[in-house]
Amino acid sequence: MEYKGIQIINEGENNLIHIEEGTPFSLSRIHIYGNNNKIRISKAKSISNLFLNLKGNNKTFYIGETQKNINNLKFTSIRGNNQSFVIGNSFSCGGMEIQMNDGDEKCTIGDDCLFSWGIKMRTSDGHSVIDIATDKAINIPRDILIGNHVWVGEDVKFLKGSSIPDNCIVGSYAVVTKAFLEQNIAIAGFPASVIKRGVNWDRRMPSEYNKDRL
Repeated sequence: MEYKGIQIINEGENNLIHIEEGTPFSLSRIHIYGNNNKIRISKAKSISNLFLNLKGNNKTFYIGETQKNINNLKFTSIRGNNQSFVIGNSFSCGGMEIQMNDGDEKCTIGDDCLFSWGIKMRTSDGHSVIDIATDKAINIPRDILIGNHVWVGEDVKFLKGSSIPDNCIVGSYAVVTKAFLEQNIAIAGFPASVIKRGVNWDRRMPSEYNKDRL
């Protein structure tokens, strides 16, 4: 069915889809194969090119309320069950792709985060790396956690186990492969590392921000 600019295809039972009124949607689609999944999308300034593809059971997708635009957000979870993807309030995004395709992983983004475009997040590798001595897969899925007030530049990649604390900056083209513990840092590079400490960020342009400090 078509609802507020979103095509919704629900091929399961007991799936809860709640979309708050007042958001202009365009070119968006939700496709669910499975049961007992929960989708909640709060009010935003606008949402365009939102694509959700869920296959499995007991999965959660949540976006908090924002006065900003959310564009080109693609979420794919076609294997496993019980996965959770949560975005806090005041989020804005130019383009992001999330893949959660294995175990019970969680991916959480805090409040007041600014994401550029071309960003990718993966909580698992999709295929197994086998330790020959034990005959066991060693690349198990891991959660991704992004704190509050985090600015992420264009074409950043977050791999399984990535964690960014509050009030941090992730530079363009960084590949984040681990958990960072310090707040107020800028990280960049491949693999990402700390390039500056004692920083914060603001949505205003530098010239505009500095006018208030003369």
